[in-house]
Amino acid sequence: MESDSRRPGARRGPSGLPSRAGNTASDGAGQASIGTKLVLPGTDSRRLVPFLRVGKGKHPVTASEAASSNREVLLVVSVDTEEDNWIPTRTGITLENIQELRRLAGAFDRWGVRATYFTTYQVAVQPRAVAVLREIAAGSAAEIGAHLHPWNTPPLEEAPLPRNSVMKNLPRELQLAKLQRLTAALREAFGAAPTAFRAGRFGLGSDAVSALLSCGYRVDSSVTPFVSWEAFDDGPTFVGAPLNAYRIGAGQDVRVPAPHGSLVEIPVTCGYTRLSSLRWPIVHRVLRARAARAVRVPGLLARLGIAKLTILTPEFESVRDMLALSQGALAGGVRHLHLFFHSVALRPGLSPWTSSAESVERVYATIERYLEGLSKMVSVRFATVSEAQRALGFGVAEPPRPARQRDPVGLEGCRADLSPSGRDRPHG
Repeated sequence: MESDSRRPGARRGPSGLPSRAGNTASDGAGQASIGTKLVLPGTDSRRLVPFLRVGKGKHPVTASEAASSNREVLLVVSVDTEEDNWIPTRTGITLENIQELRRLAGAFDRWGVRATYFTTYQVAVQPRAVAVLREIAAGSAAEIGAHLHPWNTPPLEEAPLPRNSVMKNLPRELQLAKLQRLTAALREAFGAAPTAFRAGRFGLGSDAVSALLSCGYRVDSSVTPFVSWEAFDDGPTFVGAPLNAYRIGAGQDVRVPAPHGSLVEIPVTCGYTRLSSLRWPIVHRVLRARAARAVRVPGLLARLGIAKLTILTPEFESVRDMLALSQGALAGGVRHLHLFFHSVALRPGLSPWTSSAESVERVYATIERYLEGLSKMVSVRFATVSEAQRALGFGVAEPPRPARQRDPVGLEGCRADLSPSGRDRPHG
């Protein structure tokens, strides 16, 4: 049976992104919205090559420089690298889209992109898929990070219900156990543990922070400012989260900066296509007001191109809207831009937006035209997620060791039994 997300009449939100489970996310204003999902683990700073640049700017970003033509900005590009199955499942899993990453890596090399590949467990335990990613990591400036799909990452103790596909809805001990399995699988596949993370379906909650720190993660990239996923199988809300990188504290609201937090958040760039990002919170409050929703003002303004909630992704956004979003963010002093998309978009028929070979070509063309347009606005300095963490001034200090707790799954830290008899396999 075809899912709602694939049907022409499926509900769309401000960014047009349907959910993975047939429900919808929200922009916090009652609008239907959003859905979704490898680095070589933290690149050794001694092996870093200079950041590649587009444009002619030569000095670092400051808030006062706004969107001036000689300004330099960090551009992070990340790919949710995952199984072919758009709808969450534990059976019938295939990974054909991973073969398309060779072409993508070639394009990235031509454009100078230093990509971050957030990778799932199912990819990490499939030798053919791992071989592709190892080849890419060895031949380009790339980082492999961790991407947790709770629904098919062991241990599979929870019922296969839509709500349980969102990480934050699982018990704290189970979140840790799944993260341990994922981290160990990536360590075995790529020779080092990852230090960058993104939750599948953006399902990050406060309980995950201490688990991430205990497994050696230093940076997260699950936050989508101005977007709420509360209507999306009880997902999180990121309304109120900063657009700039910030620190997150263990056990605290992940939207609120914690000056002494040990986990650094590099948000995906989300916002509006008009005005400076300094004014976006006001725009958002006005559009989410009951009176505005009653007369469908948000949808009208989006259709007219006046104020559209936009995510920096080539999967379904236009080049014009991506550039307008970027210009507004830069005008408000945002120091990085973060573009993301799914690996399944690179193979026809796997995602709601790339049903044909022509639509896959559109994704490639959109990325290239966006980079060309952005380079006319600012000087672009490419960085992986972990490189951006350092370049934005958050350092590489080791996080404090958490207080020792009883290991709920019989594992020490993030070590897991990866012998043939000990590695869990997905099952229905």
